[in-house]
Amino acid sequence: MSANNIVERAKNSFENGNQLKEQGSLQESIQSYQEAIKIKPDYAQPLFKLAEIYESQENWAEAVKCYRRSIGLNPENHTSYLKLAKALKQLNKIYGAIAAYKEAIALESDLPAIVYKELGDLLSQDKQDTNNAIVAYQQAAERKADWGVAFYINYADTLLENKLLDGAIVCYQKAIKLSSDNPRLYDSLGDALAQKGDMEKAAACYQKTIQLKSDYAFAYKKLGDIYQQQEQSDSAISCYKKVLELKPEATNIFRSLGDVYAKQGNQEEADKYYGLAGS
Repeated sequence: MSANNIVERAKNSFENGNQLKEQGSLQESIQSYQEAIKIKPDYAQPLFKLAEIYESQENWAEAVKCYRRSIGLNPENHTSYLKLAKALKQLNKIYGAIAAYKEAIALESDLPAIVYKELGDLLSQDKQDTNNAIVAYQQAAERKADWGVAFYINYADTLLENKLLDGAIVCYQKAIKLSSDNPRLYDSLGDALAQKGDMEKAAACYQKTIQLKSDYAFAYKKLGDIYQQQEQSDSAISCYKKVLELKPEATNIFRSLGDVYAKQGNQEEADKYYGLAGS
């Protein structure tokens, strides 16, 4: 059979697959695409279309196989890498998805903001690569200004983890504007402010956290630490005892209480709590 005949037969099977796909006859469409590939193994288009059908069926393993074969035949198609990244992410193959996103961006840097956001989310899961996660989030933020609260939380958490406090504070504040009744956001903003040394604002954030969620034990602990630092002993004691009320297993609080009572000169109470702490 001549090369022209092979190409023509493969093309006919491919076009038949397209028609069947448009009609919603996916199984028959799959068979036509597979026939086109069998006739001409280096035919990238039916591989890509076949991958899209598997993706629509959430058959992620087969989608990955087809996208990879398609990329092998047409490695300059950035869309194939994006599709591959999505499928790999569904299979929880994080590093493969990251690599696929990076390949897509290397081929075409002017991609939609969501691509950079998704890459940032994946990179933030890899605690060894949070710097690149920040770069990806920055690219996403430059391309789109109206993200939802989840974006700003992930971005802020990554910035905070890298001690980029000013950026983290800004992102937490943006998240709070979108979700003003979320106690976790005030708690995290308080952490960023505390690390920056702005204890008054940090304390206000922890107080807001407690106002929204009265059983938020860790906020009481952090607020108690600030009161202790500011030598507001009674307030610190009240916060620490609230932690124990909410979490009796938090035995680390005994030492904190011992320290506060010792500073007050109440050695009897200090010794009691140091004893409970095991010291």
